[in-house]
Amino acid sequence: LGKTVQTLALLLREMEQGRAVCALVVCPASLQLNWRGEAAKFAPDLPCEVLMGTAAARQKQIEAWHEGILVTSYDQLRRDVMAYAGKTMTHVLLDEAQNIKNAASQAAKAVKTLQAAHRFALTGTPIENRLSELWSIFDFLMPGFLYSYEKFRKEIELPAVQYSNSDAMERLQKMIRPFVLRRL
Repeated sequence: LGKTVQTLALLLREMEQGRAVCALVVCPASLQLNWRGEAAKFAPDLPCEVLMGTAAARQKQIEAWHEGILVTSYDQLRRDVMAYAGKTMTHVLLDEAQNIKNAASQAAKAVKTLQAAHRFALTGTPIENRLSELWSIFDFLMPGFLYSYEKFRKEIELPAVQYSNSDAMERLQKMIRPFVLRRL
């Protein structure tokens, strides 16, 4: 099954077990309506709405949202990030999480301000060019787990990439393996 359907199954299970679900999905704008369609098809009992409209309309949607799934885009989140301050969320899910591969980007900075009990990064390409892309995604998931970027670069990225140090690469693989699910 696809990442979207698996995620919906997780959220539906939470709801069926009596736990609150207030999940923010952040995805490329081109996938927003897909999330709503998949939710309607595979989890019709789970409320799902797509954030749309003007800044004022989006603000009202965010304020009114207290349960179910709210789907926004990376660009909308960047513009609306202050509206989420103090918002209680159970889950924040990044679809196509490689959109935050540049830790210095506004999108990466915005998602890292969100507060939720559970964070997920869904991506088929966690690394496209540099190990720092993986670091940025993990910095969203579990800040500090892969150290500060300076320490990560010094102890893992440079030895693994510049010097082909297999020990550094093996160390990284051991650290992230429990958190990376892959279809084989």
